[in-house]
Amino acid sequence: MNCDALSISIEQFDTITVFRHEHPDCDALGSQWGLCTWLKDNFPNKKIYALGSETTDQTAFPKSDEIRDDVIKSSLAIVLDTGNAERIDDKRSPLARKVIKIDHHPNIEPFGDVILVDTKAAAVCEILGEYFQSRKDCHLSLRAAEYLYEGLLTDTLCYATSNTTPHTLAIGSYIASQGINIAEINRRLFDQDQKAFRTASYIRSHIQTVHGRVAYCILSCEDLKQLDISGSSARNFINEMGHVKEFAAWCMFTQHDDQGDLYDGSLRSKTICLNDLAGQYHGGGHPNASGVKDLDEKMINTLLTSIYSRV
Repeated sequence: MNCDALSISIEQFDTITVFRHEHPDCDALGSQWGLCTWLKDNFPNKKIYALGSETTDQTAFPKSDEIRDDVIKSSLAIVLDTGNAERIDDKRSPLARKVIKIDHHPNIEPFGDVILVDTKAAAVCEILGEYFQSRKDCHLSLRAAEYLYEGLLTDTLCYATSNTTPHTLAIGSYIASQGINIAEINRRLFDQDQKAFRTASYIRSHIQTVHGRVAYCILSCEDLKQLDISGSSARNFINEMGHVKEFAAWCMFTQHDDQGDLYDGSLRSKTICLNDLAGQYHGGGHPNASGVKDLDEKMINTLLTSIYSRV
């Protein structure tokens, strides 16, 4: 992918704002903070801001910045890991003087002045890793590399998804060569405390299936309250269903706190394309990992039947 436009734009702007999608996963956060850290390391005279109000307790990331509209209006906005504008966490990116979209989801909704989309990449962290490697005039710090590695590792389900390629592994090797502690990052991402272990056990005991092939778990507001966990955090446990040979796809749905009859959901598979289905249910994503939102129980059942039809 030709990133000359990105390099030129970075040079042109003194203020850069970096956006990512709502309900952020580690690729969204890892690419955002990896890019912000790289920019701060290599362009110390520029003002760099990370935007987005939602957080995750999946791993430790810094708190996003709070800035005024006029700051964004003077900035270069870089939107990461977001296929459609509706999913951008902070909706103010169109205010920017210039907008660049960097993504690996299908480019169904082009937005921005410059579009850098590589659907062959397993993660946006892979795209950024390749770009940073190409910038021989800049360096990739240990902290920036750690952010990128977290996003790459989680979006490929530890290099298990079908979109993991030799290029993915090569970029992972480049990132790892910056001195990151691979074993420690794996422990931080995947080791559980006792509360998480109990939550995982609860989810496993409430798994249902469609003919034994599509696994799913639906958590009500009462379930979430009992587990003392938010809906977005609960959906991070979706991979508890991801290592059963018979499950071709697996899904997690959590009930809204403010609208009790609606649910948000996460969809996963190692081989089945899901993002086109997600797009029909107020969501999106990439082929093996997508999100949906604002579904009632009838819509959930219809979606599960559609997923099963692809097994």
